Amino acid sequence: MVKDRAHLIASFDLNVDRINMVIVDEEGRVRDVKNEYFPEVVTHGVPKGKAETIRLQALSRLIDYACHHNCKYFVFESLKNIDEKKLRRRIARGKVGRFPFKDLLQHAEIMVKKRSGKFITINPAWLSVDAIPLSRKLGLDTHTTSAYLLAIRYIKK
Repeated sequence: MVKDRAHLIASFDLNVDRINMVIVDEEGRVRDVKNEYFPEVVTHGVPKGKAETIRLQALSRLIDYACHHNCKYFVFESLKNIDEKKLRRRIARGKVGRFPFKDLLQHAEIMVKKRSGKFITINPAWLSVDAIPLSRKLGLDTHTTSAYLLAIRYIKK
């Protein structure tokens, strides 16, 4: 449950085999970084239901962690503007192509609202391109830097 005095921003980068989260304050300073890795979901032979359960449990753990650390705002990539054909072409074959981005976002929205947080989506256009040079300066991996840039876009909005 989000606390009354909560004011921090938790930003998430969703990927097939990991979820990266960055907690920042109103000035854009990184307060905490937490990542959940689940490489077993992209291996051959893992049932779709089991992979979905693993992803949802990881997302739930990260949202609970953010609530515990005074986060009120939860920022995710908006995938509404992405054409389905482009999404399929951009994604690799196999399990990666069947990754349920929209289902994961819908579930995240429900989890955030249950905890009285504010669910926010930001357009991820050019995010990974900007994250590559910045990741070297910050000493973070590219996906964590993408999550950080999502939070910065929300702050500057």
